[in-house]
Amino acid sequence: MSRQLWTRWLLVVLWLLFGYALVLVFAGPVAGRLFAAFGFGPDGPADTAAVREYLNLPYMVLGAVLAGWTSMMISVVRGPLRDGSPWAVPVLIRSLALWFVLDTGMSVVLGHPSHALFNVPIAAALALPLARLRSG
Repeated sequence: MSRQLWTRWLLVVLWLLFGYALVLVFAGPVAGRLFAAFGFGPDGPADTAAVREYLNLPYMVLGAVLAGWTSMMISVVRGPLRDGSPWAVPVLIRSLALWFVLDTGMSVVLGHPSHALFNVPIAAALALPLARLRSG
């Protein structure tokens, strides 16, 4: 597969993540239901209207951080990576690896393996094209 195809793949995945980030920011209650469907919401007695309302804040903050991260990555892919700058792929790989290790590790340590598993397809969808671009 060509460099151009791997670059497009990256951009598609990053734009999807950016869209997801905006859902977290602008539709906190929808995000709460989405997170609950994936098993990340509060359980039992903690699942109250007040707790769900409070959780809008971390969902929105998470979305804002994710939007910033993906926006930066989109900019690097559309500019320096596409132009062949040698630093672009390693920077993207380090950013992805740091997110994956910290987020997945924290999820496992805190007893939320379903969230850790949620990270795997996202990481794979970004890592595959980055690995191909690194070797190509």
